Amino acid sequence: MKQLSLGILILLVFAVSCKRDDLMPGVQPVTIIAKVNYDASNKDYGFPLSNISVTLKNTSTNSSLSQSTDNSGIAIFNSVTPGVYNIEATFKITKADYENKTGVVINHDEVVFNAVLNNVTLNSTTSNTLELPLSTGKIGDWVIKQIYYEGSGTNGAAFRDQFIEIYNNSNDTLFADSLYFGQLAGTGSTAASIDLAKGYYISDQGNILYKQFDWSKSLNMPATIGPSANNNFVYIKSLYRIPGNGSDVPVAPGKSIVIAASAQNHQAAYVGADGKEISAKDPSLTLDLSKANFEVYLRDLITNPYPSDVDNANIKNVVVCETGGDRDLILDLTGRDAYFIFKSDRPFPAYGQPANPNSYPKYPDPSVTAITATTDLYYQVPNSIIIDAVQIQNTIVNNRHPRKLVAALDGGVTNVPGGLYSSQSAIRKTSKIINGRVVLMDTNNSSNDFDYLPKAAVGAFK
Repeated sequence: MKQLSLGILILLVFAVSCKRDDLMPGVQPVTIIAKVNYDASNKDYGFPLSNISVTLKNTSTNSSLSQSTDNSGIAIFNSVTPGVYNIEATFKITKADYENKTGVVINHDEVVFNAVLNNVTLNSTTSNTLELPLSTGKIGDWVIKQIYYEGSGTNGAAFRDQFIEIYNNSNDTLFADSLYFGQLAGTGSTAASIDLAKGYYISDQGNILYKQFDWSKSLNMPATIGPSANNNFVYIKSLYRIPGNGSDVPVAPGKSIVIAASAQNHQAAYVGADGKEISAKDPSLTLDLSKANFEVYLRDLITNPYPSDVDNANIKNVVVCETGGDRDLILDLTGRDAYFIFKSDRPFPAYGQPANPNSYPKYPDPSVTAITATTDLYYQVPNSIIIDAVQIQNTIVNNRHPRKLVAALDGGVTNVPGGLYSSQSAIRKTSKIINGRVVLMDTNNSSNDFDYLPKAAVGAFK
């Protein structure tokens, strides 16, 4: 009797399942085949195709599936729930193996290859074979270590205490002279509010820059550039340069430089440029930046600087090339910025100086229909010179802006969970410690590489 009841129950469950499938055929699971290979610059070196980690992450549920590739570079995922996914492939190789295969000497202990596909729809009607070409991104010695962008609020120092920390992640002394850093330009609208019908946004849903400006549509952009305007270049909103003649700013392995918006002790009161006292109601929320390596000072350059922009005579000022229209170094509080560092042989004139014909070209954003004397123009800089870049995103998904960085520069995103005025900072994780030197994680994917500090702290590690 029990066996008969069990059999009837199984038949009922099967019948209900079949009925549900009949009603909603779109939810039937699908099989996904991921084919991993290497991009054109790495395909001839004989790097292995097996044991490469591939991950599918559902953008709605945040659930993920992971597989390792076989000897042919193939990973097969069975019973994948239809939906929109971000797909990543990651592979690490040691310094010795990389140098033996390529003949290229590097100052890193390992090299990480990444492939990223974002916002890919997977269901029974789509092509479910995914091509994932691995690339190394930029193998740089400098990394952006810490970004304190959320500030400490009205009870702290508001956004006056923001800073960026740049780290020497190599095993050699590096010189920070003429190292450029800043923020990238892009649409100020949230992704949810973008109207693709306007025609100047990237409309390919599979593109990692989906809904970002399509810079190929910018006025005066050479037609020969085409899609590479988005894939091979970035566009600069703010730009600053570390001063020096080539050997003035040595940074030892495992050490960093800090660039403050205002190099003051924000835990104590100080007098602003308007003669009024500036202080924090709760000093524990903010920090002392009076010993930063550099600060951004705009009072001598613009007509409306903040009263808090007071020059610390003991701290060197960075060279200002572009302010992005801000009244100080303002790291976007809503988490829509992308940050970068690079070095370049081509000059960028200081703010207010005549344009240099040898500099990179400038273009308006694609929404501009006519260029006037007041139109904002943005340097177009090739991705190839970017040493490191980090994509920040808002903690609230509906408030996020389209990405500004392709996967070759940053395959992921980072943020701090506390959000606006939380005193928290995004900080790169520690990968390993070699003879006392901290090596920071650098997989070219901020989702993997970054964590956060409950309170920003210069020189801290995570």
